[in-house]
Amino acid sequence: MFVITIVSGVVADIVSKWFVFSQLDRFKKVTLIPGLLNIIRSENEGVVFGMFPGKATIFIFLSFLAIAAIVFVYIKSDKNIFGSNIALGLILAGALGNLWDRMWFKYVRDFIDLHLGHKYHWPTFNVADSLICVGISLMFFSSFSSSRHKKSE
Repeated sequence: MFVITIVSGVVADIVSKWFVFSQLDRFKKVTLIPGLLNIIRSENEGVVFGMFPGKATIFIFLSFLAIAAIVFVYIKSDKNIFGSNIALGLILAGALGNLWDRMWFKYVRDFIDLHLGHKYHWPTFNVADSLICVGISLMFFSSFSSSRHKKSE
């Protein structure tokens, strides 16, 4: 399940970025859900929330380290834990999707613009970022759940 999750996630990320960036003009916004969700092209040369722009080489190196760490954790993990396999696969898929962008474009292509009216606005993100967040959340809840289960035994 680990490999299927990775391949599916990377394909979903790269295809969604390709579609948006090939079909949408640079500063044009498409409103999908008024007051909540837009699609807009954004080129992020930094990391989370655009911090530290212009350091693509360092981020590529750090991405390779993160990918190696994720693979190491997977190798050492219990392969029978379904949630862990999915979570690590999602995180790795997201890391690979954003690494692809950094290597080919020197920036990460973001396009999901989530907001609540004009008051709350989340920084633009992409499918890879979502995969990483969902994977980390699954890991957190999985570890919390398994530690509770062990205490009850």
